[in-house]
Formats: sequence, C-alpha cells, structure tokens
Amino acid sequence: MKWFVCKNFQWKTSNAMTIDRGWGNGYVAVSPSHPLWGVDYNSVEIEVHGGLTYSAFNDSFKHNDIPKNYWVFGFDTSHYNDSLKRWPKEAVEAETKRLFCQLMEIEIGEL
Repeated sequence: MKWFVCKNFQWKTSNAMTIDRGWGNGYVAVSPSHPLWGVDYNSVEIEVHGGLTYSAFNDSFKHNDIPKNYWVFGFDTSHYNDSLKRWPKEAVEAETKRLFCQLMEIEIGEL
C-alpha cells in the first residue's frame, strides 16, 4: 500500500448553489496483498472523520497514478456541521494521512 489522495469538491445543492462543507475528501488505496483489499467500507472499523464513506476498485475511482486493481477507501467532509473553517485542505490532508497510517498498521499486523 502506498497511495493516498485528497480531492477538492465544490458541494452544490440541487439548484447549483454552493453549500458550506469541508474542503474535500480523502482516499487511500491498498494493494491486493492488503488484508482489507476488496472489503466493503461498512465492514471496516477505522477511526476517521465521519467514518469511512467509500470503497471501490481504482478502475471505478479513476486516479491515474494508482494501479487499477488497488482497492480505495475514503471519507468525506460533508457531514452535519462540517465547514471549510473546520475542514480546510490541511485538515483533510492530515486526516487522510491518519487513515493511511491505520491501514498501514493493519497491513503489518499492529491493529
């Protein structure tokens, strides 16, 4: 496992008005050798903001730098009371690194 990505989002309402949410989402990709590869995010106990809210193969996620057969886990900053002030880019990056570290600990058998 060696990939993590943060993506910025402009959160919009159905009538295209921008709404206040965090800067974006964080994702970590794991290789086929990882114990959680292919496991649905609802079955994974990881401490991350709002809990995991995403899992899929990278061919669905479509990040060019990540191999297509890697499994991607993610979280978002679009929960109740999330805002750009509470979740700026730096905070999303730090939380993504925290997710990365937890997945790394699982891979080496420490969690």
